[in-house]
Amino acid sequence: MINNHHLKRISTVAGTLSAALLLTVTQANAAGEVERATATDFSNEVEWVKCATKQEDGGIVYRACFSPPGDWFSVYDGKPDGSSAVVDWEVGSRFGSIFNADGAGTDRYKNKDFTESVTIRFRVCTGHWDTKTITAGTCSGWVSNLT
Repeated sequence: MINNHHLKRISTVAGTLSAALLLTVTQANAAGEVERATATDFSNEVEWVKCATKQEDGGIVYRACFSPPGDWFSVYDGKPDGSSAVVDWEVGSRFGSIFNADGAGTDRYKNKDFTESVTIRFRVCTGHWDTKTITAGTCSGWVSNLT
């Protein structure tokens, strides 16, 4: 017969194993499509339809914009803080992040290929290109548009 001590021990071991498995799966799935934006400038040819911004002291510090024709993103980093501006995006079951790792005062671009006429959600955050991570609590609100 199993006593309470053994049941507690079995429960603790099972809970620890479940948590470890969940953490591993979450970390593996959290990455999505992680890419670096480039200096390719299409700003004169692209109409930026929607933008997500982070502001401090009345000025834009970080900005991410989207253009449906061609599925272009623009990522602006306006703060010399050692962090990267990042677009965090979702389209259906696809998701990912695009880092502007080129420093303050730069606007960088990334072209994607999404299914047409579906909803995209995106926001701008800060993060670190070297670790491919977004800093918790730094993201703007979500902005939505059709692709």
